[in-house]
Amino acid sequence: MRPPGSRLRPGAVFFMLLAVALTALGVGLAMVDQVGEAIIGKRQREVAEAARDYFVAFAHEEGIAPLARALDLRERTDPGGAFRYALYAADGRLLGGARLAPADDLPAQGAARLRISSEGRASPWRVLVQPLSTGGTLVVYEDIGERLAFRRALVASAAVSLIAAIGAVLLAALWFNRLLLNRMETLAATAGRIAGGDLSARTETHPKGDVFDRLGEAMNGMLDRIEELMTGMRSVTDSLAHDLRSPLTRMRADLARALDPQVAEPQRLDAIEQAHGEADRALSTLSALMDIARAEAGLSRDMMAPLDLAALVAEVGELFGPVIEDAGQTFVPPAPRPPLVIGGHELILRQAVGNLLHNAAHHAGPGAVVRLALEEAGGRVRIVVSDTGPGIPPEHRGRVRERFVRLDEARSRPGGGLGLAIAAACAKLHGGALELEDAHPGLRAVIDLAAPSRTPS
Repeated sequence: MRPPGSRLRPGAVFFMLLAVALTALGVGLAMVDQVGEAIIGKRQREVAEAARDYFVAFAHEEGIAPLARALDLRERTDPGGAFRYALYAADGRLLGGARLAPADDLPAQGAARLRISSEGRASPWRVLVQPLSTGGTLVVYEDIGERLAFRRALVASAAVSLIAAIGAVLLAALWFNRLLLNRMETLAATAGRIAGGDLSARTETHPKGDVFDRLGEAMNGMLDRIEELMTGMRSVTDSLAHDLRSPLTRMRADLARALDPQVAEPQRLDAIEQAHGEADRALSTLSALMDIARAEAGLSRDMMAPLDLAALVAEVGELFGPVIEDAGQTFVPPAPRPPLVIGGHELILRQAVGNLLHNAAHHAGPGAVVRLALEEAGGRVRIVVSDTGPGIPPEHRGRVRERFVRLDEARSRPGGGLGLAIAAACAKLHGGALELEDAHPGLRAVIDLAAPSRTPS
């Protein structure tokens, strides 16, 4: 159980997504600001340094006076540019160029950032000061106010774009979260109905769906299996209550007769023997039901091991051959063949084949021919028991494979109606099925095994 308050509500999901979105926005803007400033600043410094180097070379070649006249000319022709230049004498007098700041406000050499008033407004400037070997000092002014304005515009546009993108992602995330919650609520509702006792509840799925549809299909398959097992359990308990009542009642009556002091000793021993027989029949029925339940639930797979199916079928045939002959029938054993090794459950296979031969001996009638064969085809193995008796009507062949089902003509004979059920459970455990076919005349019972065979070399 989830502790109180731990449920993930839509409001909590919204605030979590909002926090993530704001964090992403902040990081994104910081990166845009820093990266943009770094790129622009580097470019502007390169321009300022290139201009400085050019004017330094001009001063060395032409002299200070021509440089001052050139800077005055430039100032008159382009007074409002982003870059402006000035030449100062050693005593601080302005020799030429832009009159922006007194020499005392400038650094001795190198770059600095100043706030300078120009044309009635104060704005930040970056200055690059370079003393000349020919005398005087060259100053390169860069108006970074426009650069800062561009930087703010860049950050603002990036913010708008990021907010729009994050808003779209946020809406998509909320929609997807709602979709996930709805799909999970559907699965939870189905599980709740199952917990409430409705074993027929199933999750709605779509043929070409998503991972939740695949999860729903797996869940429905699991529920089908659970319902099948629960139905089988109810069938077993109902059948036990019905079919064990008679032998237990007879056993109780026999024991009561044996306890009667007025009964002679021979009759007392006969009553005890009959009670013993009833107990054996009840235990045999219980054992068979346990074998069927383990096989159908797949619990017997831990006892699967390689075995020679050809030898197993031949041994069971040798064991039941005399029983069939005693019933006045002819037994045709399987043809000799090389070893056929499969992965199987030896005890259940022996019991299943024995049950089919036992049924043939009891129901085929005198004069019938009973055949046991082992076939291989298409990577599958088939154990076939056929007889020339009256067979089973087609409308009853599906029903007789169920537990405790006995046809009317068989009710006068001993048996619990579990032989074919055990054979069907055995086939299912090995990935196959029990098939009942018409032998023309008689019945052909086939245990079809999906286990691939491998004949040793």
